Parts: sequence; C-alpha cells; structure tokens
Amino acid sequence: MAELTLQQANTLIEAVLKRARAKKMPPIAVAVLDTGAHLKALQREDGVSFLRVQIAQAKAWGALGLGINSAQIAERYTQDELQRGFITALNSMSGGQLIPLPGGVLVRSAEGDIIAAVGAAGGVSSDDEECVMAGIHASGLRS
Repeated sequence: MAELTLQQANTLIEAVLKRARAKKMPPIAVAVLDTGAHLKALQREDGVSFLRVQIAQAKAWGALGLGINSAQIAERYTQDELQRGFITALNSMSGGQLIPLPGGVLVRSAEGDIIAAVGAAGGVSSDDEECVMAGIHASGLRS
C-alpha cells in the first residue's frame, strides 16, 4: 500500500495555507496524519490560537477512525439521538480526540486506498474543509 511521504505532506500543507490566504481567512493550523493517526506534518500560522492545532488533528483523527471525512461525521452527529450518542461515546473512548466538524479529509492513493488524513482549523469549518480539499487536489492527490 502507498504511503504519503513527508515531502507530499509538506506540499499539501503549503497548498492548504495558500488557499486560506487567498480566501483571507483567519490564521489556521493544518495537520497531516498517517494511516496510524500519527502526526506526519503540522504547520500553524502566526497568530492562530493554541487550540487550533488540537482541533485540526482531531478532525483528521476522526476521519481516519471512522473512514469518512469529518463533514460526514458532523452530518451523522445531527441525524438523531442515536448517532449523537455513538459519536459522543467514540469521543469519550478516544480521550476527546474526535471533533464532529468539517475540515478533516481523507487522502487516497490512485487506487483509492486511504494513505493519510488532513485536518485544518482556524476559520469557519466549511472554509477549513474547502481549503483542505483544494490543497489535496492542488498537490496532485485524491480525496
């Protein structure tokens, strides 16, 4: 199975930040996790609040943990009480590492295998996700 390289992770982060600057977003943090949910690369812009790093990682972590983008986790959370309870239980089981908000996106190989996840935090969650998606595609990768 393919693995995301450090160079690819750094290129991806650069593309996410470029998109965020083009959108004139507040400062953001961007985290890339490998398939084992280990931090591969991280950048936090000057002026970003300290919790944004953890939020970015949690968005990516949740995407890896459930095998879906965090926007889908957010949708499930709002579906009904059962889904809310499930996601709350997962968050508790993981020590608070899952945040059901858009901005965590799976990165896939050309064959469709998950090779990483990227999370961004600092702006409105839908803008965070847009920047991540744009960064993935600008880097020549797949979401």
